[in-house]
Amino acid sequence: MADNTTPEGLLRRLGVTPNTTESQLVDELYDDAVANVLDFTHRDELVGRMAVYAKQLTVVAYNRLDTEGETERVEGNISRYFVTDIPEEIQKPLRRYRLATLRGMS
Repeated sequence: MADNTTPEGLLRRLGVTPNTTESQLVDELYDDAVANVLDFTHRDELVGRMAVYAKQLTVVAYNRLDTEGETERVEGNISRYFVTDIPEEIQKPLRRYRLATLRGMS
């Protein structure tokens, strides 16, 4: 598998200080995002611009912290709906990297 170290700039984008507990969390979220991107595309390593979409997915996951498992939250007159999968705006460009799979084969 490709080197999945957290890309430089991701911590800066999220406003997270390097070498902190929070930066370790971002590292874990990035690892998860890479795994999700690879699973979605049926690949073993990131190719092309797939790392860009892994970073975007990391930002989404970071922003979703403390809302895991929720699909909707109502606070007063405000309703918020949460996407539970890879957002469509990330899925759409990733589709060009998808490999065909054979059903029933491991």
